[in-house]
Amino acid sequence: MNKRKNSKVAIKLIGAICSFFIAHFAYASNDTKPDASIYVDSLENYVKEISAPSLPGFSYLISKHGKIISKGSFGLADVEKGIKNSEDTVYRVASITKQFTAVSVLILANEGKLSIGDKLSKFFPNLPNSSKITILNLLTHTSGMWDQERDEDFPFPIDQYVEPQEHLSYISKKGVFFEPGKEWRYSSNGYFVLGLIVEKVSGQSLDSFMRERIFSPLKMNNTGLYANRSENPSIAVGYGLKNEKPYREIDTNMKTYNGAAALCSTVNDLFIWNEALHNGKVLPEETYKEFIEPYKFDNGFVPSVKYGFGVGAEIVGGHLTLGHPGQLKGFQSDILRLPSEEVNVIFLSNLNGYQFPVKWRVTDKLIKALYGGVEKD
Repeated sequence: MNKRKNSKVAIKLIGAICSFFIAHFAYASNDTKPDASIYVDSLENYVKEISAPSLPGFSYLISKHGKIISKGSFGLADVEKGIKNSEDTVYRVASITKQFTAVSVLILANEGKLSIGDKLSKFFPNLPNSSKITILNLLTHTSGMWDQERDEDFPFPIDQYVEPQEHLSYISKKGVFFEPGKEWRYSSNGYFVLGLIVEKVSGQSLDSFMRERIFSPLKMNNTGLYANRSENPSIAVGYGLKNEKPYREIDTNMKTYNGAAALCSTVNDLFIWNEALHNGKVLPEETYKEFIEPYKFDNGFVPSVKYGFGVGAEIVGGHLTLGHPGQLKGFQSDILRLPSEEVNVIFLSNLNGYQFPVKWRVTDKLIKALYGGVEKD
């Protein structure tokens, strides 16, 4: 595929991803439910209904009070080789990466090596509005930083690595969408820059920092930041469907976005993560409260999304959740915590989200099935 054609594909992909996140985070309902009886049989019957053994598939995991109550894997991790998905299958989890980058920033803040009130100019003075944008703004998508999901001028094939300096130069050319703290606009570039700040302050690559400070201590042995399958062949192959037959999607080079979307993981590792994160084993209590607290606007602006530091607070399946979805070519993912029920819902797939046999958000249906009822698509 030539560079021009591939660039157009990149533009369409990034636009679709932005729409995906706004739609998912904006979803809200007053149909909240208290902690109630759970129906594991209902859930497990449902996941069998949406699976196909000869197609790309998914892995899921549900836990309650720290104990796994249901998990399973369906479909193929590699269709051509006939390799099945399993609980150990490594998936690309896209924007779930953001909460790990946010935690990395907070680790450094708690050690006094930076402050979330620090101006961007302290690290990257040449970026637009750097004297006004704070780390807090980057964490909460309130920086106004230009993002290519809103602009077609990012002419790089998505399967090729874009050096950070070249990426930054494009951000510098584009100005800003709004003054920091005045509005909310989802920005993967903001988290790309946060990843660079972690590297600059720590003196380590972002992957090395996360491995040393997060993955290794928690024994998340199958998790890391990877550009693509050439760096880790154990990662599931991402697929699309054409005439109901699978085809390999473009192997997106996510190192270009690194702190925004390069994470690869398993359902088991993400269960470890969510339990640790929401039970005080990753962040001190006060820092955790900051982490999950949606940004408060002082100008009366009402955002479409209630967003903290790499996590959204939203109603999914009739229940209040904390978490983040992810999507890129050939993959979709979701990690949710139902805080009042102490339930984790994790879903990872190696099939394009828009081609998955479920309308809307899969975790919405999983939660509804878990609590006794799900409508048919």
